[in-house]
Amino acid sequence: MPLDLPLELVEQILLRLPLRDLVHLSSLSSSFHDLVHNSRLLWTHHLKASNLLVLSSDAPGCVNNLEKFKGRYLCVRELEEHLENLSHQHIHNTIVEIDLDQDPIVSCLLSPDLREITHRHLSNSLLSSNKFTSLTSKLYSRHLLVALTQAGIIRELMKCVPTEPGAVFQGSLLISRWVGACLGELSIIHSVQPTECIPVHQTVEDIVNQCRARLTPASNIEEVLGVINRVLYQDFGLRKNADNYYDFENNRIDKVLYKKTGIPITIAILYHEVATRLGLSLSLINFPRHFLLSFQGTSGDTMYIDCFNEGDILSRTQCLQLCPMSNIADKDYYFQPTTCLQVLSRLVRNVIAFGQIVPIHHNRAFFALNLYKIMSYLAPEDYDSAVHAMNFSLDLRIKCTFLQKFTCIEPDVWSKYCRRVGQAAESLKEHLSVKRSKPDRVLFKIGSVMLHVRYNYTCVVYGWDECCMMGEQWQERMGISQLDHQASQPYYKVLAEDDSERYVAQENLLETRSVFISHRDVGKYFSMYDGERFVPNAALRSIYTYLGND
Repeated sequence: MPLDLPLELVEQILLRLPLRDLVHLSSLSSSFHDLVHNSRLLWTHHLKASNLLVLSSDAPGCVNNLEKFKGRYLCVRELEEHLENLSHQHIHNTIVEIDLDQDPIVSCLLSPDLREITHRHLSNSLLSSNKFTSLTSKLYSRHLLVALTQAGIIRELMKCVPTEPGAVFQGSLLISRWVGACLGELSIIHSVQPTECIPVHQTVEDIVNQCRARLTPASNIEEVLGVINRVLYQDFGLRKNADNYYDFENNRIDKVLYKKTGIPITIAILYHEVATRLGLSLSLINFPRHFLLSFQGTSGDTMYIDCFNEGDILSRTQCLQLCPMSNIADKDYYFQPTTCLQVLSRLVRNVIAFGQIVPIHHNRAFFALNLYKIMSYLAPEDYDSAVHAMNFSLDLRIKCTFLQKFTCIEPDVWSKYCRRVGQAAESLKEHLSVKRSKPDRVLFKIGSVMLHVRYNYTCVVYGWDECCMMGEQWQERMGISQLDHQASQPYYKVLAEDDSERYVAQENLLETRSVFISHRDVGKYFSMYDGERFVPNAALRSIYTYLGND
């Protein structure tokens, strides 16, 4: 026995060792190796403390020992180091965009054996009870969770909706999850797998059961549709959202079910799912400025369902009158059944368009870019989407490799894009040149909480320039010539309490009582808040190198 002490006492001593020391201790001698390896009490304690005691992949009754924990512990260690590296990689970027396809470390951590550990550790980091510490780790844990969630959604989407019209409802749920992931909704990014939303499916099944209770085996298609209309619109209370048509949640099928309001496409998707579960065969019609379903009536004629107007049954001529201001011609292709992928692509285009009309994200360009990412899978031949995505990417000065999935991008166009985005990224790095000392005329310290004396908002300083580095157009738009010291005074880069980033003249700032600034990107520049000031992280100190002595 090591140390010639009772086993129980040695185990109690080892329980107090940090994890790294325990792993190292096991390699000192065969006696220590056997002790550490075989102590069920020891490893059960450490696995439980790190929330890795039992994973869903563990076999029932399995014994957690050193080898099992060592793999999990090393996974967490590698993940922590990777989060730190991400901080350095993205400090120069206007936004954080993690590309899993270009990240071999994360790809390794997403192997079947390690995926749950990776996801659980990131979730634990994000949900830490102390909101003032580990700010950088939390930020990149959130971004990585979003990327992991999106990767899972893509896998599910490509499995269920290649060409199958019957999968449109499940596909629309996955699109809603994608939008939620883009917005950082915790209920979505904390799920290990993009599982089905049980309340949604149960709600639909309840509607279907109510319909079945009112039908007989002899009911014809018109009678079945009449029952669906009564249950869906009268009993359930589904209605069109004409008053708030451009609310982007009208495109999220789960939100439509919860609020019981929607727009033509989402109400039609829900109606189609109910009818499909009842055994009807309805076609999806991608009608311009509207959305319809079609069916073969008992008379043999093709009729159309206007789900937006409580299931009205229309003829072809009546359909053309739905949008009188559009002068829609009587074209056959307007009435052709569409595919699941085409429906979902239209749904994503709606969210992009609605997001530009009504702000739903702090960065419209970044939100749109994330949606074009899923478009590259749904409609890789869509040239307009590819061009818009490239333009958003250039605006944000980041290279998006998912654009290569658009098959319509010619090699010379891709080369030109890569060259332009590389030049834009380099110009941004030049603007963030290393500062080895702080001149006396720069009065305020990085990490200090400030008050804007004119607009009365609180902010935290994360950078400075000795004079205004913005161009003449920006200076003219912001009225810099009206300031006492105009562009010649120091200017500060700040994170404001309203979740914006601003560039502020020194004369407009005043030190104030320190408070925590809950900005989405506070972890990009700071590791913690100590109650008086924000502490710069390693990535920010690599730019402002004097901070080590400040």
